[in-house]
Amino acid sequence: MEISMEDMQYICQLIWEVHGIPVYYVNGFGEFEYEFSSSDLRSNPYYVPFKEQISVYTYEEDPSEFPIFFSNSNLNFFFVNLKKSNYFLGTIIVGPALETEISDENITKIMDAFKGIINKRNLIEYYQAVPIMDHHQLLSISLMVYYLLYRKALDKTLVLENNKAIDLGVKQSENLDVELSKGRRNFIFHSNLSYERVLLDYVKNGRIDKLKDIFDYSIVGEAELGLLSRRNRLRSEKNLMITGIPLVCRAAIEGGLNEETAFTLSDYYIIQHIEELGNLKAILRLTEEAISDFTNRVHGLNEEKYSAPITACRHYIYNHLYGDITLEQLAEMCRLSPNYLSSLFKKEVGIPISEYIQQQRVDEAKKLLAITSYSISDISTWLNFNDQSYFIKVFKKYTGLTPRQFKNDHSSHHLST
Repeated sequence: MEISMEDMQYICQLIWEVHGIPVYYVNGFGEFEYEFSSSDLRSNPYYVPFKEQISVYTYEEDPSEFPIFFSNSNLNFFFVNLKKSNYFLGTIIVGPALETEISDENITKIMDAFKGIINKRNLIEYYQAVPIMDHHQLLSISLMVYYLLYRKALDKTLVLENNKAIDLGVKQSENLDVELSKGRRNFIFHSNLSYERVLLDYVKNGRIDKLKDIFDYSIVGEAELGLLSRRNRLRSEKNLMITGIPLVCRAAIEGGLNEETAFTLSDYYIIQHIEELGNLKAILRLTEEAISDFTNRVHGLNEEKYSAPITACRHYIYNHLYGDITLEQLAEMCRLSPNYLSSLFKKEVGIPISEYIQQQRVDEAKKLLAITSYSISDISTWLNFNDQSYFIKVFKKYTGLTPRQFKNDHSSHHLST
């Protein structure tokens, strides 16, 4: 590459000034050297963790000869690797851009994926600061950037054939093997306690239907992300997987997975595979595969344990803890009479539906008390308890503690560890 670093910075600045789309340069060590973006984006609380996460997409053992597109949380990007005499110099990242204005439905999905730890106003403001640009325009900009850097004209067809993440006229592929790195950067248990708790809860409960949400929308994590090995990004990712998989393993055991099976799986992924991998994409793919494997096994156990109507009821209750849930609603969904469903539920689960709903809401309240600063009054209202005193009574029934005592004990525990 004959272009100088000064010229490259000037090109990036022009792209930002002409098209209004953020541009970043990440050097070969994964460090941001400069950026061009709007003040509205930079002042948003989600901007810093976002920056740290997007750099993970750009590392390649064998850098590609064309722009690479990727998407996360409805945000679209592309990057161009910078090489000189086959030596990797770094990456130009262009984005984010939205194809259309973010919908209320997608905002709700993001909120649902991280109950209790997302500031909705900040999130909406972040998306409002992102430029709107369709895939056709983004593709043209990528060809222009590549030409300015390499003085080489690329065929659009070549770029499209090598980028399954963009499909003009069709939504991007949701295949996890195509979107290799979606959300995996947040698989960092030492720096993002809230994300850890949500993810491990899904594993424990076999919520395979929720994994895609947490992979898709992990870009909005509150905590600024850290690395366990700053000098070697490949080593860092291996370290993160080595520390994270045992936590996933224990969550699966709590969800009912046989201990011997769980520990064998953990060894399989960590000992037999992780050290053999030589590039970041393979490590990230294996991480997601391991999480999905544990969660699928717990899900399978749950499916075997309960009949179809009771499984449907449990899923409905889990998904509607913040709404009104009645026996009549559940019976209508299952196409059974309320009396029969009530009897069947108690027979299979061991407790009445009303008690099961209370237990699930108390479990949700425990998570909110542990990982947020929301008031006890707000939490009791959100979880549909009649009043705060009733919430305290029910909470103490299942935990032996008042919500205040639980929150204080949890805070003390983490301060001491």
